[in-house]
Amino acid sequence: MTKLTDTQVTILEAASKRLDNNIEPLPSNINAGIKPRVIQGLLKRELITQFENGYIIGAKGFDAIGLPAPTKTEPSQPVTLREGTKQARMIALMQRPEGASIEEICTETSWQKHTVRGVFSNTLKKRLGLTVTSYKDDDQQRRYHIQGDAQ
Repeated sequence: MTKLTDTQVTILEAASKRLDNNIEPLPSNINAGIKPRVIQGLLKRELITQFENGYIIGAKGFDAIGLPAPTKTEPSQPVTLREGTKQARMIALMQRPEGASIEEICTETSWQKHTVRGVFSNTLKKRLGLTVTSYKDDDQQRRYHIQGDAQ
């Protein structure tokens, strides 16, 4: 493997310290103008991986900076949802083919918008491991949809 530049090392080290291993936001001492070139170099060497929300450091990236790659632990018990809870109703709305808007979820659960967004991020994505996607048609509200089945 060829030697990494100081910029590449800085980006990989910063990403390794984040819980999500995302390379963004870039460290403040990195010039944003060189970002595309640096990212292409990291991708070409397979030190980072591209996904829908950006780039994350991969096992080769951890190895390149001399750190062990984190191991992904599976939960000891599968998470089951209780019937009739606000969370279960929210998931049911989002599993419909048309998905649900935040306003529909707020009406169904009596939660405020910031609470709904927090449940998207923390509970659905991180704790339950569900994939939440969103889309917006012209002159329509943003719609949120859950991919696959929740237990």
